[in-house]
Amino acid sequence: MLIKNIDIIRADGTLVNGMNVAVKDGKFAYIGKEMPEGYWGEVLDGKGRVLIPGLINTHTHVPMTLMRGYGDDMPLDRWLFDRIFPFEDKLSAEDVYWGSMLGIAEMLASGTTSFSDMYYFCGSIAKAVIESGIKANIGRGVSCFDETKKFADLPAYSEMLELVKSYHKYDGGRVLIDAAPHSEYTTRPDILADIAEFAAANSLRVQVHLSETQKEHLECVGRHGKTPAKVMEDSGLFDFPVTAAHCVWLSDIDVEILAKHKVFVAHCPQSNLKLASGIARVGYMRQQGVSVTIGTDSAASNNNLDMFEEMRTASLLAKGVTLDPCALPANEIVYMATRAGALAQGRKDTGDIAEGYAADFVILNTNRISMTPSHNPLSNIVYSASGADVETTAVNGRILYHKGEFLTIDIERVLHEVRAHVKFLLDK
Repeated sequence: MLIKNIDIIRADGTLVNGMNVAVKDGKFAYIGKEMPEGYWGEVLDGKGRVLIPGLINTHTHVPMTLMRGYGDDMPLDRWLFDRIFPFEDKLSAEDVYWGSMLGIAEMLASGTTSFSDMYYFCGSIAKAVIESGIKANIGRGVSCFDETKKFADLPAYSEMLELVKSYHKYDGGRVLIDAAPHSEYTTRPDILADIAEFAAANSLRVQVHLSETQKEHLECVGRHGKTPAKVMEDSGLFDFPVTAAHCVWLSDIDVEILAKHKVFVAHCPQSNLKLASGIARVGYMRQQGVSVTIGTDSAASNNNLDMFEEMRTASLLAKGVTLDPCALPANEIVYMATRAGALAQGRKDTGDIAEGYAADFVILNTNRISMTPSHNPLSNIVYSASGADVETTAVNGRILYHKGEFLTIDIERVLHEVRAHVKFLLDK
């Protein structure tokens, strides 16, 4: 593939105008002002377009598109126990597959090229990822409320073993499997320690929810005499590469713990606002050396998977709560949503527009109403753009979405199946 005369915004926010970009064997083979020699196959005209790294959604539960709008305007505990958990109790592997396909289609159409997911029926999620062409880190969420059960007794244990065997590093690492204890409040410390051992034995990264609500945080202190972050550190979980979602109620000492162990934080501003969980101290965490990324959380608590909306909200929140209009500027937000996310997923070869990197990229149409005029393309990307401005999404140099068309997903079939499966679930 050859993209001619296109403006580029790199992960650090640098703008480079009028470049020619050649892709070969799934990677950026050439980026420069001169036209590269030789035949490059498909040619795209970049005039009036901007090329950015693919967005990386570091925390979601993609099958929960099935619950979009099902539990709105409710406190988190009622949302979970009165609406979400009863609905999830009826889910089948096939339901999860179609919900995943719907979520993946939404992400591809809005510029996401990789996502980190925590759920169950993970084989169905992996199947959807493989068929669609997107990248994903998939974790089978682990919870245990039975004091008599050990980690090895849980269905999640055998399922995680099967996931690692069948899908870890599939297709050159396009699919990665993570260990995924749900949280402190749903998982005992001894099980957290067992999951840490499992991660070590299988060389896995870890995903976990951490201090999402004040209630969760304070009740943990009441149970254990220490915060969720300290419980996880003492369990050995932070000895591995970890992405901790939310982190709204961290103490200063908690932030020190995360910085010491190089824990990545997945900031989910819209979900945290919608569920009234609070506002994470992103600026403070970054000042203390914590790498912060961006996630949408699920479509049941967001209610969409548009990372452009998430970027804008993250920046505006930081400015509002600090009364500093310079907080989290556009260049830092783009880095959080691209390169920082790639590193959180253990994907060192993506998240930027650079020769030798995986060609995971997004092309936006700058002729759209919301992108005109373009005094500062970087500002437009963060403060003006939405997923609707995405024209092309490619993963490993393969175009998966282009000008409203899905090249790997039968979107009409997906919409039909989702509606049918949701009706059947509600009838149950």
